Amino acid sequence: MNLGWVLGKATMNLLALLLILPTAHAQLGPLNLNSSGLEFLVAFPENIAHYHPIGSRRNIDIFSMEDNTVVTYESRGVEMVGNMMKNDRILVYIDESKELRRKQTSNSTIKIKSNKPVIVRTINGKDQSIQTSLLKANDKLGKVYKIPPTPSTITELRAESSEVPEKAPFTVVVINTGAANDVQWKGDGDRRVSLAPFQLAQFWMSNVAAEYEVDATDPVSVLFGHPCFTIFNCTCGMMVTPLDPESATELNYFIPPDFMTGSEKQAVLLVAGNRSPLPYDPDHPTVQSVGSVLFHIPGLLLNILPEEEFAACFHIQGNTYLGSIPRFAIVVVHNDHKDLVHHGPIPLDAPVWSPILTTHYVSTRVPLDHEKHVFWHPKSMIAVYELGTNETTLFGNPAPIISKSTSLKGCVLDPELVNIGVKEMGWVESITFCRDLGLELAAMDGVELRFLAPKLHAMNKTLEQVWIGYRRSSLMGDWYRLNKKEVLVTHWGKGEPGGEEEGQCAMMSLDPSKDFGWSDESCCTSAVPLCYKPPKLLIELQEFLNSG
Repeated sequence: MNLGWVLGKATMNLLALLLILPTAHAQLGPLNLNSSGLEFLVAFPENIAHYHPIGSRRNIDIFSMEDNTVVTYESRGVEMVGNMMKNDRILVYIDESKELRRKQTSNSTIKIKSNKPVIVRTINGKDQSIQTSLLKANDKLGKVYKIPPTPSTITELRAESSEVPEKAPFTVVVINTGAANDVQWKGDGDRRVSLAPFQLAQFWMSNVAAEYEVDATDPVSVLFGHPCFTIFNCTCGMMVTPLDPESATELNYFIPPDFMTGSEKQAVLLVAGNRSPLPYDPDHPTVQSVGSVLFHIPGLLLNILPEEEFAACFHIQGNTYLGSIPRFAIVVVHNDHKDLVHHGPIPLDAPVWSPILTTHYVSTRVPLDHEKHVFWHPKSMIAVYELGTNETTLFGNPAPIISKSTSLKGCVLDPELVNIGVKEMGWVESITFCRDLGLELAAMDGVELRFLAPKLHAMNKTLEQVWIGYRRSSLMGDWYRLNKKEVLVTHWGKGEPGGEEEGQCAMMSLDPSKDFGWSDESCCTSAVPLCYKPPKLLIELQEFLNSG
């Protein structure tokens, strides 16, 4: 076995914003809707491509979220272990013996296990043909998958039959998790296969008019693709992508015009559960589905993120294997919030926005170099895709999601923690109360407190005011913050603060009619404390906070 471990740096840790209440945990924003996980299943489908005499390359790209991360790679009883620190990267090289052949069942699965969250992507290349896939963790897999229709026949892609090296049907690879599993293949005559733990099965979509479905007794991972599909003339390349399990409700999918690369007439949408592809219509670039929606142009199968799974921060990692291949990001955001999309520490530089017709969203294309890139938004959910062009071929995948938690400070790694006390007390007692919880009396900048206040009101609409960590100096009369940071932006209510005789400590109103303004009060006045712990950030953006 030829197996290599290459260490580098990445930048991720996936957790969401929490609001911790005294008696229970609640959340402001969904948890676990990101790209990290503790266990993944990997398989490399057959890669014929047109360049059959040329060897193919298979990589597993792993990003760590936390320090002291132990990652285990296991295949066919052979195990290797890698130790990673926060933001490290491991590149695993997989030898050719792990590539699937034409057997219906196989044990050529690769198990990735970690004691802490990681993100996993695969890269499969053969000469010009490159495929990248962002894998789903095992806890995000499902039992039922509706299979998208196959693209138009090869001959409809303007290739003469003599130029077509392979006419095999599209393949669906079903990878079993750690329990014995019965997998039913529905569509062209039902078939049932019993899979042992971590075994896989392959099914071929021989009837293009059939509607196919995978139905398993336990969660499985499902790959969809073709080993050698014509791009143009006599050139073909591999296409493969993971599918999403069936959802309980229909989700909304938008196709940004920036996906177009000169192949508009051949672009189609492959919608799970449909019997045939839908031509891409730039005037109506939306679709609803309970399963995967794939965007296809010759050489590319790209998973579309549903609106319901947009996030606040995405990360794109450079890759030595991709070398100097041109890459770009496509960013989708609500038109009302496009000016606050950040690329690294600053907003996008002079983006050209294209409307996604019939929606309120717009998209733009951003060139990428070979460093790591972070795209994030302080107030809104966005979608980000990574695409590349390698001569005549395309490749791409949704960018890994870091977090669905918005923050004015930057891209959130670990969540900010908030606790509202249930017992009223003085300002000094509030400091002790918060510190006993491992937090501090909230002394964020005025912009941040104003941003947080409506969320606190929504959680407790009867609460009128809370202590915050601002106090007036008895010696100088100036206001200072408990965390010793400079007072930059405040949010005093009308007529506030009063004179020194009116109060030495600050409260924040949770009344929307008072615009959540601050007031100065006697430090002995009784009120509940607002306790806080700041988030860990991937990107600091003090300039944004300073602007108010």
